[in-house]
Amino acid sequence: MASAVTSEDIRIGLYKSLSFGVIVSWVCCYKGFFAERGAEGVSRATTQAVVMCSVLILVWDYFLGSVL
Repeated sequence: MASAVTSEDIRIGLYKSLSFGVIVSWVCCYKGFFAERGAEGVSRATTQAVVMCSVLILVWDYFLGSVL
């Protein structure tokens, strides 16, 4: 394992994890800030945030995989 993992692999993993964290926090803060009142509005905003985060992470991972 030590001979197979390079410092570039670790660097790319850190870039990806940091960028995914930023995407998740931005989307969730936006959806939470503009959630409608009541339990139904909060549950709808939560579902939308999860779906949007999943799609954005897949797209961003493809982009980073192509560039890095």
